[in-house]
Amino acid sequence: MGWRNRPTYIEKWPKDTDATMFIDENGDASLKNIKEKISNEKLIDNNERFFTITGCVIKKKDFISIRNDIVELKNKYWEDGKFNYNNKKVKRVCFHSSEIRGRKGPFSDKVIDYENFINDLTNFMNNLPVTVFSSTIDKEKHCMKYTDPVHPYNLCLDFILERFVKYYLKWHEKGIIILEARGKAEDEFILNHIKKTISLGTYFVDRSYFQKINGVYFNPKWCKKNDEQLSYFGLECSDVLSYPIHKYAKFDKKDKAFQTLENKIYGFPNYHGYGLKISLKNEKPPIWRPPTQCKPQKENFPFNVIL
Repeated sequence: MGWRNRPTYIEKWPKDTDATMFIDENGDASLKNIKEKISNEKLIDNNERFFTITGCVIKKKDFISIRNDIVELKNKYWEDGKFNYNNKKVKRVCFHSSEIRGRKGPFSDKVIDYENFINDLTNFMNNLPVTVFSSTIDKEKHCMKYTDPVHPYNLCLDFILERFVKYYLKWHEKGIIILEARGKAEDEFILNHIKKTISLGTYFVDRSYFQKINGVYFNPKWCKKNDEQLSYFGLECSDVLSYPIHKYAKFDKKDKAFQTLENKIYGFPNYHGYGLKISLKNEKPPIWRPPTQCKPQKENFPFNVIL
């Protein structure tokens, strides 16, 4: 069975693939609580309002060097790049933004020299040969503007897929999409939407562009087949890159982490609307009234993707 039949994972870079987009997200895509708070006229804070999807694109020619650099970084701070998680199981260290920021697990001050690690991680990210596409939506304004708002995940995902196929991949090139596996229902929801987009195109980009996508896969953080002794490092890169963009979208401030990755955003320095889209944020808060309808949409290579 192929990737179109059900959510599946991938371990080796396909021979006919020129680039891979690894996708991560920040925030909650659900609109349920937002709608309830709007109806009850309750305040909605920034942590609830914004949802972000970020795609980190790696070219085939850069894949091995990135893998080697991240292995070297992990081996510097953890023996063989591994850590005993919860004193239950030794696994490959996996870079996860919330754990790094929270100094949890392998990133605790008691385990590593945290300040030196952050400096080394910053240097690694600064030298990372990737291209970034990211989309954020203000869910509060989205709900107030449309009577039947498009699901934020679909809306943000379409934006980065449109840019990936129309502006990044050349006509003769092919690319695959790798997302973090969340669960059967969630993965099927996303896969069905992407298949529909590939088949029909979007309101803005013709379906012919989407034929450049020749695979959509859902990988876990760790490789189960290898007893979690290996991790999918492309997903780790997208995880670390996504949060600073999400934070910038919420507060409109460029912290050090954002400044480190900013030149990797497609279209830099004029990336707004190209490599980065923050939907509705700069619009004036709408006066509550029956909203309008949303605009309808048209209906084995020899190296691994794991460490």
